[in-house]
Amino acid sequence: MATRGSPVIIVGGGITGLVLAQALTKRSIPFVIYERDPDPLYRGKGWGITIHWALKSLLDLLPQHIIDRLPEAFVDADATKNGENGKFLFFNLRTGEALWQVPPAKRIRMGREKFRRLLMDGIPINWNHTFESFEHTANGSVNVTFNTPSGLSTVNGCIVVGCDGSRSLVRQCLFPIADDHTNHRLPVRLLGASAIYPDSLASTVRKLDPFFFQGGDPETSAAHWFSFLDSPSTSGRGDDSRDCQILVSWPFRSGFMGRDEPLEIPPRGPERVKLMKTISSSWADPFRSIVENIPEDAEIKSIHLEDWVPPPMERWDAEAPGPHRVILVGDAAHAMTMYRGEAANHGIADVELLVSQIMPVLARGGLDEQRSGEELLQACRRYTEEMIERTAPAVLNSRQACLDAHTYERINESSPLIMKRVVRVEPPASKVSVGA
Repeated sequence: MATRGSPVIIVGGGITGLVLAQALTKRSIPFVIYERDPDPLYRGKGWGITIHWALKSLLDLLPQHIIDRLPEAFVDADATKNGENGKFLFFNLRTGEALWQVPPAKRIRMGREKFRRLLMDGIPINWNHTFESFEHTANGSVNVTFNTPSGLSTVNGCIVVGCDGSRSLVRQCLFPIADDHTNHRLPVRLLGASAIYPDSLASTVRKLDPFFFQGGDPETSAAHWFSFLDSPSTSGRGDDSRDCQILVSWPFRSGFMGRDEPLEIPPRGPERVKLMKTISSSWADPFRSIVENIPEDAEIKSIHLEDWVPPPMERWDAEAPGPHRVILVGDAAHAMTMYRGEAANHGIADVELLVSQIMPVLARGGLDEQRSGEELLQACRRYTEEMIERTAPAVLNSRQACLDAHTYERINESSPLIMKRVVRVEPPASKVSVGA
């Protein structure tokens, strides 16, 4: 097994796959990367992403020229430059009272697609390649087959890294039984929109937090998430408006808003807008106004809240075909809900762990091919073991945080929605005024 000459095969050109590609580039490790999207613009503008506890790891992984350009992806570069980290407040949506906040910490808020396109710099991505299958070879390498517009294409590499998202096709091949690879869907429904809001509304909302906040409705257990997606200095619109992300979600159970049956998501956009406004009609301002001002013709996305807990190592040994040369990273390895804001951070931690394990073997090369192959195999196994230990509890914590966010009476300091990362806001001195 010529480890130095055989590339790492990266399946998936999302943020995690591209962070890995940049990290390997920085360390002169050969790789190839494949993405099923037809082109870089296919995903649209996307929403936001916050890097907090994994920020140091991200900076250690990336080449300096990418680090220097990170402000290009910031949601609000001026606020970040001024040291505004945001408080990540949690509000009672009926009274407007700020109940909890995240303690001050270094974190950066970026536009997801802006960050992704920045990470593409210098990376030769093979577009329009959909993962089909993998096969271990007799010499210890792996063949991967992709479906392309011109037919099937096969590539050989030393290891395969599945970075292909929460519904990973690589995961499906590793765990062929449907019950083993299928995500767990939570009993929550969520609608999301982005809208350009004028300064008259945006400036009022920004007094609460320069980046994002969330809240819950004590009467219905509906939840709300708000985030700014750009700033006047970066939008290019030539005015003081701001692009905003607005999410409204609710528990999928009988009794919600007095209904006998659980409330399903409407099929059409205008009906979805109407439902979001109905759910928020009794909220305090500015939360009610945030939702009320969503344009009637806005594109409303329905987001499935689901997760996947990585199984114990013995399941990988028993069920995943072949040796541990095909591994999972990011959402492919541990899909989790957004309610602790940790998914991207765990993906970055995965990359850091993987690079630390495989780099000594790949950098040394194939002086002793049999020995190097065995060492690489063990390095990949250690990665998977440590990844499972860190992320399986994180997935379950995020699951519980999502469930608690939609059962208002459960929201307290012991809930994963709140615990270990927030402090109680003490009224009245620390109470945030929503009427200003």
